[in-house]
Amino acid sequence: MLPINRVDTKVLCSVCGTSTEITGRVWQRLLREPLYRGPRLLPGEVQRVQDMSLSLEFSRSELACRACRAPLAPSPRSSGHAPLSCASCGAQHACRRWPSAIPIAGLDLGAILLGEDAEAAADAAAGGAELGAAPPACAQCSAALDEGALVAGCERCGAVPHVVKQSSRAARPPAPVTWLVVSERLAPISGYAAPVQEGLFDWREAPRVAPLDDGGFALLALSSGELTATRRIVDDVHERVALALDPDLRVRWLRRDRVPGPAGRQALGLSCEGERIVLYAGEGHEVLDAATGASLGKYTTSSAMVAALHGREARALGLHVRVDRGRIAVVQGDSAALPGAVLSRRGVKAVRRLPGGGLGVLSRHRGVRLDVVDPRGALRTFLINPRDGSLDGLAFSVSARGLVAVLYHRRVWVARPGEEELRPCLDGSADRVWRDSVLLAADDGVWLFESGSGARRYAPDGALLFDAEIHPRPKRRGPAQLAREPAQKRVDRARRHRLARPSKGEHELPEGTRGEVARQAKWPLRALAWLLGRTALLALGLGLGLG
Repeated sequence: MLPINRVDTKVLCSVCGTSTEITGRVWQRLLREPLYRGPRLLPGEVQRVQDMSLSLEFSRSELACRACRAPLAPSPRSSGHAPLSCASCGAQHACRRWPSAIPIAGLDLGAILLGEDAEAAADAAAGGAELGAAPPACAQCSAALDEGALVAGCERCGAVPHVVKQSSRAARPPAPVTWLVVSERLAPISGYAAPVQEGLFDWREAPRVAPLDDGGFALLALSSGELTATRRIVDDVHERVALALDPDLRVRWLRRDRVPGPAGRQALGLSCEGERIVLYAGEGHEVLDAATGASLGKYTTSSAMVAALHGREARALGLHVRVDRGRIAVVQGDSAALPGAVLSRRGVKAVRRLPGGGLGVLSRHRGVRLDVVDPRGALRTFLINPRDGSLDGLAFSVSARGLVAVLYHRRVWVARPGEEELRPCLDGSADRVWRDSVLLAADDGVWLFESGSGARRYAPDGALLFDAEIHPRPKRRGPAQLAREPAQKRVDRARRHRLARPSKGEHELPEGTRGEVARQAKWPLRALAWLLGRTALLALGLGLGLG
């Protein structure tokens, strides 16, 4: 095991001398959640994140000397690599600015690293220079030996030198060292770091989301519900939740309805048309007021509304447009409101209304293109070019202020307002992007929703801005209780409450579904084992009878 006691792009092993490369992208994934959760941790709480074979434990700590635990006071505005001395005992602590070669989203370059090990590359170079000053000599003829002679033997007398093995004490790796990140952005946040509202982000399957014209968004999901079993008949009773949130996550309105039947047969759908929100279900659709959530009536779903839900029709820019044989056809309104490049586009696959009344057009002709027309008629075109040319699983979202987000092959690209090129934001399961993730563009970043009550918001550069934190947290303890507990006991108690990140299979498959799938997969094996057992007993009985 190799401890990483220094923030660097290469870590040197003191046992074998091999250097391991740690790219800036890996540091970004390792530090994304600590930078978000660090200010929200309780005193003594320890959490852990993992990325492939790397593991990082983090907690919130006061700046104190390692030797005497006296307070330390580094200046965030200081520059240079001068060590920090303890005013009480005089112990030296390594201190430097955050390396500019490893930029981390959400962390300013003025942050200070405290308590690291010395630079391993310089120590290795110094050790190599000392060894090179006195080359080894042959023990029989005293001739100088090169690196090849250690294997092939001496060129003068042919003797193979005896290479002394390193002792176990010299080959012992260094112990892990706790290093600190000091920044004004990591100031502790008072209060219990719970979700915005208890049970707000609670659903079984990935929800349906739709952006609102004022920057908020509407969400439609099925909550956990209840499971009732009568003999062999299993009935699910779910709770359908529809709510609208402001950009600051304040609940504008919330509606809960009891929905019987399996979750897969609900055929949930959601769309926003300015001042109206349409909820689709298997029995029809319901229209809600976007401001208050009041029901405006339930109606039978027409084929035109189903076409609009699947991106074949849209009402935007004062027009009613439709996808007709790979081209945009204007059913109602003046076609002059659309740019000519959009009207002449071939291979159109989907058209959608954007917040504020704009239009988004997804087409595939000489590459996959996304055309974004804002309410004023200005056009922005983005070339996506998927590797296989397929549009399966491709989703896009545009915020009210013009931030564009694209999700494809479990990768997220983002373009800020005014930019004409998509930039990578999140990549694969390492950044917690799953197959069932639902994308929503917000003015300050992107949202990702998935099964199992997952809800997170990221900045355009990939920094974590919000996490629903559905996992249990340790309870806050009073000052008197903390004073009676020793420090090691507090750390051990908090360590038992680490946030255990689910694996990809556990995350993408609900618990009830996993149990049902496991039972269905095991019954053929059980039947085969029963048959083999019966056959063996029958053969044994026949053998004994014949004997």
